Amino acid sequence: MILTGDVVTFDAFAAALFAELELPPCGACAETRLVDDLGFDSVLLFELLLVIEDWIGVLLPEALLGQLITVGDVYEVYRTRRTQR
Repeated sequence: MILTGDVVTFDAFAAALFAELELPPCGACAETRLVDDLGFDSVLLFELLLVIEDWIGVLLPEALLGQLITVGDVYEVYRTRRTQR
């Protein structure tokens, strides 16, 4: 699923992300931590990075994984990098 439209809300983004990763919807808020709250492991974090790359059409550095702590962090990367392409 690729998100479309000029403005994608956080809720729409989170719902699409969890659907794409085949995870049950969790009602995540921006402060929800990927590892501590949702149990993401290194494989799932890398898969998340690949999904975001696919959605924005830009390769992202693997080093970015260390900066993705919360669902809000992932949304900000999507939102800011999407407008830079």
